[in-house]
Amino acid sequence: MRERLRLLKAAGAARAAAERAASPAAPASQASSGDPTRAPAGAPSALQPASLCPGLEGHLVATEAGPAFRLERRYPLDFRRGPLPLGWPLQLPATVWPLVGRVPPAFDPRRAAFVDTETTGLAGGTGTYAFLVGVGFYQGDEFVVRQYFLRDFPEEEAMLAAIAADLAPCTCLVSFNGKSFDWPLLETRFRLARRRPPLGGAPHLDLLHPARRLWSARLDGCTLQDLERAILGVVRTGDVPGSRIPALYFDYLRSGDASALVQVVEHNRLDILSLASLAGWMGQMAADPLGPTPDGELLCGDDLYHLGRLFEARGQLAEALTCYEAARQRGIAAVSETALLRRLSFAYKRARAHPQAVAIWEQMIASGGLTLFPYIELAKYHEHVTRRYDLAESLTVRALEVVDRRRSLGGAGAQREYQEVQHRLRRLRRKRTGQSS
Repeated sequence: MRERLRLLKAAGAARAAAERAASPAAPASQASSGDPTRAPAGAPSALQPASLCPGLEGHLVATEAGPAFRLERRYPLDFRRGPLPLGWPLQLPATVWPLVGRVPPAFDPRRAAFVDTETTGLAGGTGTYAFLVGVGFYQGDEFVVRQYFLRDFPEEEAMLAAIAADLAPCTCLVSFNGKSFDWPLLETRFRLARRRPPLGGAPHLDLLHPARRLWSARLDGCTLQDLERAILGVVRTGDVPGSRIPALYFDYLRSGDASALVQVVEHNRLDILSLASLAGWMGQMAADPLGPTPDGELLCGDDLYHLGRLFEARGQLAEALTCYEAARQRGIAAVSETALLRRLSFAYKRARAHPQAVAIWEQMIASGGLTLFPYIELAKYHEHVTRRYDLAESLTVRALEVVDRRRSLGGAGAQREYQEVQHRLRRLRRKRTGQSS
């Protein structure tokens, strides 16, 4: 791969030099002021129409490092990709974003950069280039998508300079797996170009992590395209597989024919739009869990259960309890009832709502089965709260019987459980003996 990149870079530099030599001489007014595609540092960038092929018409942005090729699309805030308008994140309360992702309360989607990259490989490291960088952001009453394309490796510094200029007004990031891949890769490219990476230490909302928490149990996959289909109700047609994208770019570098990259640019643009839509959907779920979803339906029990887990992980116990109870009422399919009741009872226990927790444990014991934890938790309750050691001992004896049955069925971990329950029973009996004496 390194040798392949070296040869392609050399070919690209030679092609760029040939293009400059073949270009007509600049007018005297331009010659006296230098290269018209280079802007002095800090100067506003100039735009010059340019085209790679039909379907890839854009502009050359003048930077202090030379020209960078940029494509731009603007969308009104009521444009929809899925059931929500792109401007929906702007209408949500600021309190939802720390719940969706681990970002500080200062996170503001109005000043966020929605970032996605297409690269020469998935390995990362210094040998991987981001040849297409998409940046979406809100500007007035529009959502703007700008895509910077690396026409040749010698233009990378100019591309980075243009991207940095676009990111300068932003204070935070939104991505999909960007914390692990896209953003570290871009930071590496900036450092290799001896430039300070923009948005150092800025809040970063990576939607992949909450998406996995919310939907991995009921969906076959949690790629952005999976979520588009299952959550946003959007199906791409004619999309290029991500695995083919690096090869298409290398083909372009060899041939100079960019026609196959039209699909790649479209793929990247749709990724940016889906980021904004998915952020709005997740924010709406956190803002109003029990209300209708953007498509007019109520959240299913499975989604409420996992949203409750997300709330619980963020320390929002009251909101978690609300979601768990609603999931219990609406029914669950991808989650077992035992898992739901366990989470719900433990949340009540953490909230010191003992009567509600006890009612769940007693219900589970009454229903039979070989679930161990309600016996143990109810025994703990009587040992430490009511001080009814006799009831605690009786429940532990029954727990021992359950574990014995699980051992006879070859249940995983049953032997360890048996030893732990025996230890608990001996301790309780010593405690009762000490109490009676």
